[in-house]
Amino acid sequence: MAKRSERASGRGARLISCALLGAGSVWPASAAADDSIPDTAAWRSNTGVVTGLGFMLLLPPDGNAGVGADFSARYGMPAGPFILAPGALIGGYYLQSRFVGVLMGTFRVTAPLGPLAPFVQGGIGPGFITKPGDGGAAWMGGGGLVVHIGDVVAIGVEIDYQAITGTGYETWTLGPTIAIGG
Repeated sequence: MAKRSERASGRGARLISCALLGAGSVWPASAAADDSIPDTAAWRSNTGVVTGLGFMLLLPPDGNAGVGADFSARYGMPAGPFILAPGALIGGYYLQSRFVGVLMGTFRVTAPLGPLAPFVQGGIGPGFITKPGDGGAAWMGGGGLVVHIGDVVAIGVEIDYQAITGTGYETWTLGPTIAIGG
């Protein structure tokens, strides 16, 4: 019985040693990958906590255009050549004598290419409209392009499609992207 216990503990020690050796070989590889992240304004501006206030023009399929504003926050994490950013958006819009409100969880993928930062994004959450008061699942999908001019200023454009299920609300949103301060 003692020999069996010694063999089992020997196997356990070898298994732990192999696991530590394997982890040790992976750790420097991931640290080396972090060194390969470009140090550009587009990368720096899209990693970590990023907040934004946006104003936009709403273009429904039929009827008059509207206006709106939203506040967003996301956390950008490098993943290879991309930056993955889960976040949230709260928006208020005025369209065709109705107020529209949305609160969405969002996800954004940015591909910084030198000073350019093209992105795609999507979101889903609750939404409501007035006149008549109604609500449903709000969703959005779209993207845009931002050009980083040095480390201080970035300009671009964003276009998204938004809808709230069961309400008849659906519109394209078009807005400028302006960032000052990196």
